[in-house]
Amino acid sequence: MKDKKEPYMAFIEVAPHNFGKEKQYENVAACLIAFACRLSFMHASDHYKGWLAFDVIEAEKENEIKLMANYSKKYGALKFGETTMVIPPAGGKKLIDEFLNFNYENY
Repeated sequence: MKDKKEPYMAFIEVAPHNFGKEKQYENVAACLIAFACRLSFMHASDHYKGWLAFDVIEAEKENEIKLMANYSKKYGALKFGETTMVIPPAGGKKLIDEFLNFNYENY
């Protein structure tokens, strides 16, 4: 939480053995992002509740653009500024429901 009220996902990484067609587990990144969204509903304050912000920063700008497009397509993230993306509450609820099977109604 930034300033104890704004949900922010600092880093997300998937282990090297879990990339590509030969990956060992499905939806690892989706589950981690859904969990961060759940924490946003639980711990965020005021108008930040349910929102999740994160930055996409890659060494190569081309990779950054591809990753942002992927986050947008797969997780409903919206670009906000140069490198920041946000997942709005409705998108977070969808991810929580799909990947965590968790009832977020109480948050």
